[in-house]
Amino acid sequence: MTAPMIETAGKAFRTPFGGVLELRPEGGDPVFVDGRANPPAVAATLPAGAKGADCIWRCPADIMRRALTSNRAVENAVINGRLAIAGDMSVMARLDLAGG
Repeated sequence: MTAPMIETAGKAFRTPFGGVLELRPEGGDPVFVDGRANPPAVAATLPAGAKGADCIWRCPADIMRRALTSNRAVENAVINGRLAIAGDMSVMARLDLAGG
């Protein structure tokens, strides 16, 4: 499940956002998005120099894939309680998903 999530995230994050995001789909391995890089780097391991993720998303994998396709899907998933977000919310404010 990690490779498809890496591919989806790689298409979603096109502009830097100054932090590290951890995507934790239920039943799957985490994927890390290094928004300090331009373009953001997506990998299955914590980026070099990061002490941890600044912000963490947790939800079922299908919700995660949908959320990565548009900013509106992220908002809807959070409002409906399907996507839990923890950490530095200023990272969320700087996200600009390619599908959004």
